[in-house]
Amino acid sequence: MEKDVVCNMQVDPKKAAGQSEFQGKTYYFCSGGCKKKFDANPAHYVKN
Repeated sequence: MEKDVVCNMQVDPKKAAGQSEFQGKTYYFCSGGCKKKFDANPAHYVKN
C-alpha cells in the first residue's frame, strides 16, 4: 500500500485512480481530484 500524499488515504497501487511522477518517485492517488491537486503543486505535498 502507498499513501495518497494529498488526503493521506492508503491506496493500493494496482487500484489507484491515478499516479504521477515527481523528482523520480511515483505517487498514487485515491481519486482524480487528489491527482489534480498534486499535479498543480507537487512541491507543496512532498516533504523533502
